[in-house]
Amino acid sequence: MSKLYACIISTDAKRDREVLLSIAQQFSYSIELLEDGVLFDVSGLHNLIGDQNKILQKILDQREENNISCRTAIANTADTAILLVRQSKELHHTTVSPDEFQQLPLQNLPIDSDALNVLNDLGIKRVRDLQQIPANELINRYGREFKNIIDVIEQKGSRLLTPNIKESNVAWAYALDFPVEDFEQLIFIINHGLERLFSEVSHYGFSTEQLDISFNLQNKTKKVYEIKTSFPTLEKTFWLKLINLRISLDPPESGIVSVDIISHFTRPRPSQRGLYAVSRPEPESLLLTINKIKKLVGESNVGVPALLDQRLAEAFTLDADATPKGKERVETRVENAVIAFSYFNPPIKAEVLVRDKLLIFLRTQHFSGRVKEYSGVWKANSRWWDKSWKTQEWDVEVEDNGVYRLCKVGKEWFLRGEYD
Repeated sequence: MSKLYACIISTDAKRDREVLLSIAQQFSYSIELLEDGVLFDVSGLHNLIGDQNKILQKILDQREENNISCRTAIANTADTAILLVRQSKELHHTTVSPDEFQQLPLQNLPIDSDALNVLNDLGIKRVRDLQQIPANELINRYGREFKNIIDVIEQKGSRLLTPNIKESNVAWAYALDFPVEDFEQLIFIINHGLERLFSEVSHYGFSTEQLDISFNLQNKTKKVYEIKTSFPTLEKTFWLKLINLRISLDPPESGIVSVDIISHFTRPRPSQRGLYAVSRPEPESLLLTINKIKKLVGESNVGVPALLDQRLAEAFTLDADATPKGKERVETRVENAVIAFSYFNPPIKAEVLVRDKLLIFLRTQHFSGRVKEYSGVWKANSRWWDKSWKTQEWDVEVEDNGVYRLCKVGKEWFLRGEYD
């Protein structure tokens, strides 16, 4: 079967880029984006559309439908299609007569400017003029690379179409016959949509870690959910459970009339983490468990602890949007060591011997010992505008026992926690 290429050149390629791509994608998956247009392979469309004239007419119909100003040509080689479409503002050809092709100017051929200037000075300005010169003389003068130019003017160009359109996502949409109030009624439809999406994602050799789901609602509004994981997976059952949990936390406020889902591409997860890697639970189980807990206790009450740069009791907050990625590494270098603090709940009562305003000895029901070093005193609350300073604190090192946070409220002493 002979090859067939179509080329569309726009008067404003930057503005019309997306439209040109959408037209090309209706005819081919093999598309090359040019500086001033788009080139695509339309071979094999004879049985579906018809001969070359009918294929061209279909392309022109799409151009009219999108209301863009462009030039179109179809030829048996990519070079010829590009050359034809660039030489005339009103060219809509599927076949090329010898006389017509011979009148094409040389300036659109891939000839370097120095050689083109020399040829123009010699009066060689069109394909016809160049064809009159023996090929061997041209090759001897300009090198073996000029053989490619000769192939083009003989319509034997060997240029291959190089697809350079990289998809970053695939989409699926479904319009309902009537509004649906309960999302659980849509599970069957969502399941069908995910099956088609993941099949297409897998066909491209990718996986996904983000789905964008949008519902067009009966009240003319749109509800959008951005569902992300920290790992790529095409496990449909997992995504269905995650979608159900996520939407149940924030359900749509009106009936759903249509569904749109976008799956974003990412590299697949390797099946083996390492030759000597320790087996651990699959991340899908962790993420589903987290979302089930969020549904029970509230989304803001589940997350990854994040330290606050404040001197407060239990000075941390929860980042509800973060989840462990399973890639964290523990630094063993001394300069990057991290000190952890464990709170005692409830605090441990203590007896403290103070002499000349110095902490000397500490005793609890669990241990006792001489205070080796200490630092302080600090007021417990850095947010003085919220709470009064009632608690005094010290960090104390008890001989042979560790480092603790010592607190005093009124005349009572107690240990709030221990440094690890």
